Amino acid sequence: MKMTSLVASVVRSLRELATPRAGETLVVALSGGPDSVALLDALVQIGRRQRFLVAAAHLDHGLRPESGADAAFCRRLCQRLEVPLEVGAADVRGRAARDRAGMEDAAREERYAFLRRVAEQGGAVAVAVAHTQDDQAETFLLRLLRGSGSAGLGAMRARAGQVIRPLLGVTRFEVIEHLRRRGLEWREDATNGDLRFVRNRVRHELLPYLERHFNPRIRETLARTAALLADEHDELAGGARDLYRRASRRDDAGVLLDGEALRHAPRPVARQLVRAALLEAGGLEQVNAAQVERILEVTSRAGGARRRLPLPGGREACFRFGNLRIARSSGTEARP
Repeated sequence: MKMTSLVASVVRSLRELATPRAGETLVVALSGGPDSVALLDALVQIGRRQRFLVAAAHLDHGLRPESGADAAFCRRLCQRLEVPLEVGAADVRGRAARDRAGMEDAAREERYAFLRRVAEQGGAVAVAVAHTQDDQAETFLLRLLRGSGSAGLGAMRARAGQVIRPLLGVTRFEVIEHLRRRGLEWREDATNGDLRFVRNRVRHELLPYLERHFNPRIRETLARTAALLADEHDELAGGARDLYRRASRRDDAGVLLDGEALRHAPRPVARQLVRAALLEAGGLEQVNAAQVERILEVTSRAGGARRRLPLPGGREACFRFGNLRIARSSGTEARP
């Protein structure tokens, strides 16, 4: 059988990622939407030739009345493709309330936690998710509008820990073409057309406008720019890691960064040091480039007096004697 362009692209991606090997297992995140259906079908075809195993995982987020029908569709598809399927359910609203997070963030956290569990239980070497070149372009624009630095503008990586993205070189048009040639159906999420969500406005309004008036290949251009920025950021981050090991110290209260190291480091390296401290002391969720710049600004003029700057996730940046500590908030009002 002649490969579609999508299957050929996935073959190249797996070769570059050097995973999986014969006898190993991949878990595919299957929502029932066109991208994940196409990815599952492609991996099943490739797996038969390259002798690796494919399993699927579907999480019911409990947010849409048709979610039960989505799960039933995934079961039928996996029976047709002869793929084992693990179905789970999540209380996304409860997670959002506990974490004081948005519904989209809570859903993502529940989804990836579920996928990690399925992969661990099945001994899988990786989890494959179906983000495409179009998703990459949308993510780049969303982060640009939010004011991200190079780390955020690098957008989604082909590999992030256990997660791989074999469709990042594939367009949404190629996805639909593959499904039609293979005679495969898919589920449509009605919320994808809801313009109350910023991503949907980027997808249905901003990107088409840029295509019509500026660059008909804007999605490819933005995805390529994201890949270039990711490479440059990763190179810079590698150079900053050694300095971070020397200039940081972890204790029960959080992460302490040496102020002299921060002030004498080139600004791009200093940003990497702050981001590394934030990551170690609670993660980078909701942290933007402006907040990193504010931390560096206050560090550069912090004297002996204690000063505090509130941060997302119930944390704070505390400045004393020119040093910086990232830790849980003490509840004291910031006075930078």
